[in-house]
Amino acid sequence: MRVAIIISSGLGLPALHALAAQGAVAGVAVPLLPQTDEAEQLVQAATALGLPVVRLQHPGLGAALAKWLTPLAPAAVLVFTFPWRIPAAVLALPAHGFLNFHFAALPGYRGPEPLFWQIRNGEVAGAVTVHLMSADFDAGPVLLAEPVPIGPTDTHGLHRARLAAHAAPVALRLLASLRGEAPSLIPQPQQEAQAHYWPRATLADVCVRWTDSSPALDRLVRAANPWNRGALTMLRGQPLRLLGVTPHPAAATGPVPPGTVLYADATAGLWVACGMGEALRLDMVALDEGYFSGLQLIDLGIQPGEVLGDFFEMMQTQAVPPTTSR
Repeated sequence: MRVAIIISSGLGLPALHALAAQGAVAGVAVPLLPQTDEAEQLVQAATALGLPVVRLQHPGLGAALAKWLTPLAPAAVLVFTFPWRIPAAVLALPAHGFLNFHFAALPGYRGPEPLFWQIRNGEVAGAVTVHLMSADFDAGPVLLAEPVPIGPTDTHGLHRARLAAHAAPVALRLLASLRGEAPSLIPQPQQEAQAHYWPRATLADVCVRWTDSSPALDRLVRAANPWNRGALTMLRGQPLRLLGVTPHPAAATGPVPPGTVLYADATAGLWVACGMGEALRLDMVALDEGYFSGLQLIDLGIQPGEVLGDFFEMMQTQAVPPTTSR
């Protein structure tokens, strides 16, 4: 018994390797997307494993899937992220259906980019969730859910790597169940009362609001690293991306406007006032000139009393559409 794989993200690569090592993969499909670098890497990886690969396009998707799957006759199709809705008639072709690997807990974190929101919201765990695909995105019954911890210093990239690693043993457990080598998995309906759909983050979502507390800003920075190449603020009229920070519950004595540089020296580091009377140390940042530590930014001449600006507000005044800056 073999399965077909649809994959559009490196999140599924460890699972693809694990399933291929079991001789369980009948074929692989990779969508044709505008950003082709990752897709081409996935094609190369599948080809290196000796697996036949087809490319999928959005126009005519249903017919293309049926043409691909009919001769393969897989027991199931395992999906590792996919940008388009699959027609209901196609979902019924394999005996065990299309099984989607959603890299977040369901039903609370539906949507295309749940990793950002889970870290941004301060969740202590994400998940690799396998569910039966239905007509609605991320809404079918759940077969497997493997919690994946989110550490207090985990970035988007680090949690993504943990999810990818966890997906491989989850895929093997699923395969064993489909083959009858392990107990059958009982689909569990999702509780719609607990469901929440999180859209793709916009520019407003990745911009620093210095009136926020230092823990909230720390979560934002970690959630945007490296997905948006950091959280955005302004320094002397140019974008400054925050990639690593340290929150602190107390700032300097006396009120100062949020965003004000409090300290800028080799001993104290580079500290900025934020909301709730707290402070944030800038540990790693990026400018157009490159990546810098906070101490290196001090060497560029930043001084106490300077104020870091609101990137989103600046973009709004220039009438730039509020999209992410990736």
